Amino acid sequence: MLGFVPPADIVFPVRTEPRSYFANERTLLMWYELSMTLATSSNSFTIQSVGIALSVPALAFVVYALRMYFLRFSSLEYKRPQHFEDKTGTLVLCLLVTGMVVGNSALVAAKKSSGPLTPFSDWPLV
Repeated sequence: MLGFVPPADIVFPVRTEPRSYFANERTLLMWYELSMTLATSSNSFTIQSVGIALSVPALAFVVYALRMYFLRFSSLEYKRPQHFEDKTGTLVLCLLVTGMVVGNSALVAAKKSSGPLTPFSDWPLV
């Protein structure tokens, strides 16, 4: 209006170093390693319900890792300036895992004092 044109945003090209792509892939592989460690420890031979429940955060780690990988990859590919750290997602996932491990340990301790342990293979999956 009245001949006033707002100033255009000045966009500077972002230089993307090749090591950024490798760092992104390395981060994805580390998240996969953590989720596989969690998934293999979810075969709890003492408490089956917590063992199966540990599979849920393992799957959440995989979904989170894929989401962050593709967001970072698209930012690198289109050279968009972006901060790559994500503090809330990792905090939520780590609190979830901590709660599951503490719950698993508490139930294992309670089960050991109450009687014999049942193997996972004897538990009917219906």
